[in-house]
Amino acid sequence: MPVRRLLAGRDLVTELRLAIKMMIGGTGAWWIASELGARRPIFAALVPLVAMNGDPFAAVSVSIARILGVFAGVGIGLALIHVAVSLTWRVALALIVATLVGIVLKVGERPNLEVPIAALFLIGFASANVSRLGVQRIWETAIGAVVAVVVSAVLWPPDPIRELERRLQRLRQQLAADLAAIADDLATGSGVTSEQLDDLRAHSLDAVRDVFELAPARRALRWSPLRRNDVRRIDELEQRINLGARAARHARSVGRDVADTHVRNRELAATTRHLADALDRALLGEEHGEALARAGQELGAAHGDGGQAIVAAQLRQFLTDLTY
Repeated sequence: MPVRRLLAGRDLVTELRLAIKMMIGGTGAWWIASELGARRPIFAALVPLVAMNGDPFAAVSVSIARILGVFAGVGIGLALIHVAVSLTWRVALALIVATLVGIVLKVGERPNLEVPIAALFLIGFASANVSRLGVQRIWETAIGAVVAVVVSAVLWPPDPIRELERRLQRLRQQLAADLAAIADDLATGSGVTSEQLDDLRAHSLDAVRDVFELAPARRALRWSPLRRNDVRRIDELEQRINLGARAARHARSVGRDVADTHVRNRELAATTRHLADALDRALLGEEHGEALARAGQELGAAHGDGGQAIVAAQLRQFLTDLTY
């Protein structure tokens, strides 16, 4: 089903909330600016649309870089409407200057396109009525920025805890599938691990990225007046996500050795299954000592040299990490 694949993995509730916030922010900023005397305050409505984002780890879910981009674009446009050149040359100059400024005020790893967009908007309005430009565009942009921050902070503020829980669930599922495949390969010699080495590497990198998001998540909670009580919850999630990231690294190492050595060993397969059980319980915050004990017994019963000893050593490191 194409529609189902298109929607798979997306947080539709969060996306819908973001759309509603944009609508409320843009409409509210337009209304306030209109009440204060602005005529067609397009920049007041523009700022909430470009500044609000669905990043659950952003402070109040607003891009300050994009707000600065709109201000910079308005300033560039105001300067260029007084240059005595044709409209085409004015647009060309606006795009050159604003694009360069957008590279300096980049959003993430990309140029800040709000700078040239705002500059073009202002030049377009200037061609219709120059007399109504100037300070009005500056203060209506400021109104849009304030409304964007207030609406983002009060209405459905960023929920980093929910996002971290979603990522932890994804990590649990990936680890369970990866370790099940490794255990099957050890039990049957199917060779399936060799085909999944790229997936093991990708899952390990995803887990590392999840760890890097923990610090932004804490900052987002501190900036959100309605989410500060969740700070205690993030400590627990941090422990589990760090454990998951270490486990993903172990799974990658074990999988690589199994693929390289082509080992087939019943005890090592059983050890992997018990380690997977213990890991899943630990990621859920449940008691996992019994599963670890079973893994230790199977690992102690495993005998062999060469490839079997290599895989056993990797599993022993995995066991030790889960024990402490």
